[in-house]
Amino acid sequence: MLSLYLAMIDTDEDRAKFAALYERYSRLMFYIARQILGDEQLSEDAVQEALLRIARNMHKVGEVSCPQTRNFTVIITRNAALTMKKQACHGFEEELEFLDRTRGNIDELFEQVAEKQLTECILKLPDIYRDALYLYHVYGYSLGETASLLGASLESVKKRVQRARLMLRHLLIEEGYEL
Repeated sequence: MLSLYLAMIDTDEDRAKFAALYERYSRLMFYIARQILGDEQLSEDAVQEALLRIARNMHKVGEVSCPQTRNFTVIITRNAALTMKKQACHGFEEELEFLDRTRGNIDELFEQVAEKQLTECILKLPDIYRDALYLYHVYGYSLGETASLLGASLESVKKRVQRARLMLRHLLIEEGYEL
C-alpha cells in the first residue's frame, strides 16, 4: 500500500520523507482511529484516508521527527476518523451552538495574551474547532487547504474557525483578559 502513496508524490525527497512518516506514525494513526471508531476495519480505512491526505500535501511537511509533524498527522487522522464516524451515523451532527454576546476586536485580545496562555486555551477547545483553528492560524494553511486536509467543505471550515475564535475569546475573558 505504501507504494501507492509514494507514486502520488513528485520528488524523491518527499517520497523518502513520506516513507519515514509512515514508519514513525502509522501505529499512532491506527490507535487514534481505533479510539474514535472502535472497529479495526474502519480504523484501517480512516488511516488510509489520512495517509492519502498527507501524501497530497507532502510538499508542505517539514521535518518528520518534530512535534508539528506529529500534531499534523494526529489532526488529519482524527478528522478522517470523525468523518467516517459521521458518515456511519446518518444524521449525526456534532455542531456546537455557541452564542457570544460580548463585543470587541478578537485580534486585539489575542495580541494581549502570552503564547503559552493562548496555546493552553486552544487545547481546551473541542477537537473539531481546535483542529481547524490550529491548521489555519498556527500552521498557516489557507482556509481552502485546511478544508482539504480536514475533508470538510470550505464553508464548514470558515464556520469552525469563526466559532473557535469566539470560544477562544470567551475562554480568555474567563481567564481575566479583557479588551
